[in-house]
Amino acid sequence: MLETRALTVRAAGRVLVERLDWRVNGGERWCVIGRNGAGKSLVLRARAGLGVPGRAGEVLWQGRAQQDWPVNTAAAVRALMPQQAQDRFALTVERTLALSRVVASDDAPRATELMAALDIDALAARRADQLSGGERQRVALAQCAMQGAALMLLDEPVSFQDPAHQQRVGRWLVGAAAGERAWIASAHDPSWIARVATHVLALSGDGRWQAGPVEAILSAPVLEQTYGCAWRSVEGAWIPA
Repeated sequence: MLETRALTVRAAGRVLVERLDWRVNGGERWCVIGRNGAGKSLVLRARAGLGVPGRAGEVLWQGRAQQDWPVNTAAAVRALMPQQAQDRFALTVERTLALSRVVASDDAPRATELMAALDIDALAARRADQLSGGERQRVALAQCAMQGAALMLLDEPVSFQDPAHQQRVGRWLVGAAAGERAWIASAHDPSWIARVATHVLALSGDGRWQAGPVEAILSAPVLEQTYGCAWRSVEGAWIPA
């Protein structure tokens, strides 16, 4: 689905990620963790093919160099959900989702199913630019899925969600990666990540990184190196010590 070869990201004179060699396969659910400013959003942008200052190395989609994909074809390969949506037009949620479709296929997500799964069906007739932060974030998730791309890149998909909607979004995400589909999301809560992810990429913010199955990366030593504070596991929940 996606591969990086010696991907390096720099910002403000710092090396945030150095020589990242990493692969994502169909059916995998990856969470990217790290402190604020560690490079999570920049790495997602680099994987999506957007401009990132101080970038070096290669990114491949489905075995083909990122820069070799035509723009219209690339939209069918990967979809990016930014941290905050920017609405330039006064469109309803229903119309916003309809305009998000890129790939038309029998297995592409349907708007009605997405709205029900993400608890936005009651918002269909409302303007997207007049929603609360949490509501708009769930609409953005639906937009990303509606695009129909096999790979979704999600920048903090639950940062504005209340606990009930964090659980709901998590359940939907678990089912959203199947077969030849996968997703990568930045997130902060190790306990939530443990429930929804199959793999974790941990960024230390100084160039170092670790990647692997969730049970290997979500450990006290790795979390301490990643976040700069001690952690302990209490009945399956990760808590800063």
